[in-house]
Amino acid sequence: MLGGCSLSYGDRTVDGVNYHTKKPWVLLAYLIAFRSREIPVEELMDLLYPGEGGANPSGALKTLVYRVRTMLEELGLPDSRDMILVTRGSYAWNTSVPMVLDADRFELACQRSANPWITPEEKLKICLEAADLYKGDFLAKSVGEGWVASLSAYYHSMYVRLVQTAAGLLMGRERWGEVVSLCARAIRIDGYEEHFYYYLIRGLAKTGQAAAAMAQYKRMYNIFYTELGVTPSAELAELYRELRRERGLSASREAGDLPSISAFLRREDRISGAFFCELEVFRDIYCLEARSIARSRRGVYLALISASMRDGSSPPLKMLNSYMDKLGECIQGALRRGDVVSKYSVSQYVLLLPTASLESGKLALGRITSRFLEKYPRCPLVLRTGIQEIDAAAER
Repeated sequence: MLGGCSLSYGDRTVDGVNYHTKKPWVLLAYLIAFRSREIPVEELMDLLYPGEGGANPSGALKTLVYRVRTMLEELGLPDSRDMILVTRGSYAWNTSVPMVLDADRFELACQRSANPWITPEEKLKICLEAADLYKGDFLAKSVGEGWVASLSAYYHSMYVRLVQTAAGLLMGRERWGEVVSLCARAIRIDGYEEHFYYYLIRGLAKTGQAAAAMAQYKRMYNIFYTELGVTPSAELAELYRELRRERGLSASREAGDLPSISAFLRREDRISGAFFCELEVFRDIYCLEARSIARSRRGVYLALISASMRDGSSPPLKMLNSYMDKLGECIQGALRRGDVVSKYSVSQYVLLLPTASLESGKLALGRITSRFLEKYPRCPLVLRTGIQEIDAAAER
């Protein structure tokens, strides 16, 4: 039931892939999931035919039970027609026939892994075996069913805790390759769990795959921004800074001389216009500028461009994703190479503008908004801007 729905007996298997109707599999899965009790006909009718009338609803259910029994016959089970028991006014799965269920094995393994008396090695072994059992969420193709959704959330939360426990134990033993395998598979199951990305990125870095680690961070960053409208945690941001530091140091050591180092530092600076970067890079540049302005006595201004609906409310995420990328292009073209830009939130860009005066900074913001309105006159968003000079004394 984890990741799909199928039954096997000996070398034979039946699954939903070869059947074009959903109801038989919903009935079969429900009977198995709640096999510890007899299920009233009324409960099954509400499950399978919600809100449907009909002259003979119980007859429709009997026909469906017959179809499920026919499916079971394909397995070659002895007495397969006795797998579903009928009593007066209810149906039940025959629990006298031995059966192994992946969801039960997974749950039992999770419970065993939480036993405080087992050794760390035993805990890790159990966790890895349980993770292999979890091929995907509980009855993933039927998650729209209310009863499936609640059980799916139950098993999924156990899986998230299990992966975190296993990854932590593997990291403690520096088995980084296994960390990468475990978390890459976990992300294929759940691409929105931050902890999975943290362990995967760290594992990639520790196995000498720095470029892959950076690429994975950027992929995660884009997913969280565009689909969830949130920024990564402080823990992931710190990991990103650590990756940048290690990558820079590694490149410098390999280069060995100033001309090579200079060429390395310039190698990605081929884009005209403003310098776009992740928020953590922007933060480092901001701190550097704040330290230097006291000596240089030049003006550096912090600016913000925010997008909202005309009434000031937050726009729908889908609309923001479309127009914020377009706004970014306008910012890129309207600013100079010495300006620095980052996406601060799903609806905001933050800018560093080294310029002679506040008025010059306001003119730059005006160029951006004018360019955006000219290119997208029907855009329902309103752009609001703000700017202030970086105070060197306040930043000390």
